[in-house]
Amino acid sequence: MVSFLPSGRKLTTIKLTNLKDIIFRANLNFSFPCGGKGSCGKCKVKIKGNINSPTQKEKKLIPEDLKKGYRLACQVILKGDARVEFLKSSLISTLQILTLNSKEIIEINPPIKKVFLSLAPPTLKDQVSDISRVKRELKKKGWNRLQVDINVVRKVPYFLRESCFKVTCVLDEGKLITVEREDTRGKNFGMAFDIGTTTLVGTLIDLDTGERITTQSALNPQNNFGFDVISRISYIQQKGYKGLLELQKSVINKVNQIVDKLTKQTKLRKDNIYRLVIAGNTVMQHLIAGINPLNLGLYPFVPVLQDALSIKSSDLKIKINPSAMIYILPNIAAFVGGDTVGLILTTMLHRETDKVRLAVDIGTNGEIVLSHRGKLVALSTAAGPAFEGVRICQGMMAEEGAIEKFELREGTAQIKVIGGGEVRGICGSGLVDIVSELYREGIVDSSGRIKPRNRQKKLWADRVSEEKGERKFVLVKNKDGPCIFISQKDIREFQLAKAAISTGIKILLKRLQVNKDEVDDFLIAGAFGNYINLESAYRTGLFPFFPGAEVKMVGNAASLGAIKVLISRNAQREAEIIPSLVEHVELATASDFHQILSESMFLGELKGEGLC
Repeated sequence: MVSFLPSGRKLTTIKLTNLKDIIFRANLNFSFPCGGKGSCGKCKVKIKGNINSPTQKEKKLIPEDLKKGYRLACQVILKGDARVEFLKSSLISTLQILTLNSKEIIEINPPIKKVFLSLAPPTLKDQVSDISRVKRELKKKGWNRLQVDINVVRKVPYFLRESCFKVTCVLDEGKLITVEREDTRGKNFGMAFDIGTTTLVGTLIDLDTGERITTQSALNPQNNFGFDVISRISYIQQKGYKGLLELQKSVINKVNQIVDKLTKQTKLRKDNIYRLVIAGNTVMQHLIAGINPLNLGLYPFVPVLQDALSIKSSDLKIKINPSAMIYILPNIAAFVGGDTVGLILTTMLHRETDKVRLAVDIGTNGEIVLSHRGKLVALSTAAGPAFEGVRICQGMMAEEGAIEKFELREGTAQIKVIGGGEVRGICGSGLVDIVSELYREGIVDSSGRIKPRNRQKKLWADRVSEEKGERKFVLVKNKDGPCIFISQKDIREFQLAKAAISTGIKILLKRLQVNKDEVDDFLIAGAFGNYINLESAYRTGLFPFFPGAEVKMVGNAASLGAIKVLISRNAQREAEIIPSLVEHVELATASDFHQILSESMFLGELKGEGLC
């Protein structure tokens, strides 16, 4: 028997079971940032009971915490009864997830249409079949050469006679997908999902009006298998087909939970949701479709599918109308997927021929697109772990207790915390501010090195300490609890992440021979981009400064792109053309990649004019 505190929940288990597997099975709100590999040291619990001795990984990662009775959940093997107490820092609270941030007017011309028919019943003089009778009436209304789903064929004879031959036909493009008794016009809904590596965002849409009724967001449960797509591909390498099914099932279960919440909240029937559009990176789209992405983790990084994909909801076990289609946006290349197609569609980068426009979407992966004189180039770069709080000693996702804004002024630290309560750690936007302020105040030099205490300004000297050869800067001095700090290792992790983004931008600018002062629009998408302090981003060198550019925060562009496809057939056709318009750049194959990456590790913007 295992009991969990503070919830008081109890579970029975067999001996020699990994505690991580029990937590997975119990669907507890607990975070395994490295996917349970024992490499991050963040899944700490206080545990008493019949368990294994500390492992070598624990002795290396949390030597002091072991003395206080703490263990890493991913390293604990249960040999009998145990009591597990979760630390507040390891529990997932309310995330600050960006849903939508756009007032764009979108053409309303959805592929789903509802047509009400009042049919004449059959007679001896009119013995035409039931399906032909329906088709005949639909032809009068302009619907020709219709395909009919087999489920429609099965239900039509009953529905026609039960409703006195008055039915509503639901059509998806050229296919009759279902029939309903009586007149159900006005009940025509769809959903758009942004399936991100870290979070999911689902939006319920009225297909007749284009109205966004409500939105729901949640953590991607695949985080339990690793916070980045490479970790999830590795999981499939280890577990084979079973691992693929586990990953697919976990995300589909969460999609169904979001559908359930939205329909209960709005008191709508799931059967009245006739289409669901998905945008995600290439790996995430493969996983939700049940397509093995294994080769995306192996050179030369080839996806199974680039084209858009339509799958019946019943085949994916997504609980909307069983005849509804799940439409998955096309991919561009290995790690540039449907979310980037959504970004391009939303910002109309593919239509602009007179301006130079640069779009950056920073999530767990960073996607960058440059448009110049009708030419589009794009790449993906592995920015994520640091900006998601992973590999940062006291890092965390953007949830309650995270430092999201930070400023140093006259010996004091001015801090804004998500939720306004006790400081628990540092999220991505806070990390950028912290490094920026340390650099501005001369606490760290341009190489990212924290200067020794005897070389610090008097204002900050007492905040610098050194432990086991590593320097730290104290951000928050807690009297009762542990101090919140940033370490030298944390700054190095930030430098790696920011260098990846900065390098990607510079390589695309060089590819199209664009100078910084030629950029007209700089578009920043995604949750991290929406909350980031631009001045801090420029000061650290995360983004180059574009003197003539208008900077625009474009919000959750992937979600908006999925919505456009959901409610507009023209937008869907555009989305399917976009991959053919984009030249994919493989970052590591650029001849000057290593030189630019090395230079981009420094804090501050590179000196010099001309190309980035």
